Formats: sequence, structure tokens, C-alpha cells
Amino acid sequence: MEFWASAEVYQPAFSALDRARRSVDPFLNAAFAESSLATFECKLRYVPIVMPANMQGRYPARSRLHKKERLYDCAPLLNYRMFVDGTFEDQIREYLRGIALSAPHLAALGASSQQIEDFKAILARAMEHITIEQPTQTRH
Repeated sequence: MEFWASAEVYQPAFSALDRARRSVDPFLNAAFAESSLATFECKLRYVPIVMPANMQGRYPARSRLHKKERLYDCAPLLNYRMFVDGTFEDQIREYLRGIALSAPHLAALGASSQQIEDFKAILARAMEHITIEQPTQTRH
């Protein structure tokens, strides 16, 4: 499984979202490579949308499965206020929540039930791992 991330984000939330991405993505890529997902031929592109409520009509969630390309574009709306006012832990939790929305779609790309369970387990342990690895992050 190849995991790739970017974002569509309104400027006030950018730095917190970028910090979350830089904290989560290396862990996920390493964990996926060490699990049954290493042999799962698919690409998960994660492009969360983080916009204030008054802009969400112009930037709707637009996740999409591309079965022939073995690709899932996961583009959910995340909580904008969380990335403006939330704690580091809350921001990581929200970032991971968006990725977790991909789990039900992995079967359509050919993932086994074990691979889907591994995906969920990796996301479940990511929060603890990341907060231990990032002890210098400011917490509110």
C-alpha cells in the first residue's frame, strides 16, 4: 500500500494541519510497510479539506474510489476549528479520523479482511505512538 498526503486548507489552519501531517505520515508509511499491507497493491491518496463552515459549500468532501487504478482518493472535510484552536492531540486525532474513513473502501480495491484489520489497528495505535514521539509539542 502506498500512502500519500496533501491537503486543501484555509491559511489559519495550515500550520497545525501541516504539523499533523508531518507527525502522522512517516509513522503510517513505516507501519504499513511492516504489516500485511506491504503486499497490498493500491494507493491511498489522502487530501483532507480543512475550511471554515462558510466555505465548505465551495470545498465539499469528495472521496472517490478508482477501482481500475487501484486507488482511493480520501478527501473528507475535517473540523477546521480543531486545527485553529485545538490541542496537538485533538489535531492528530482529527487527522487520523479522516484517514480511517478509507477503511471500508479498501475491500473494493482487493484488501483481505486481515489487511483491513491491520489498517485499523495501525490507525488505532498511531495516536499513542505519535504523542510519545513528539513530547515537545505544546499541549493546551
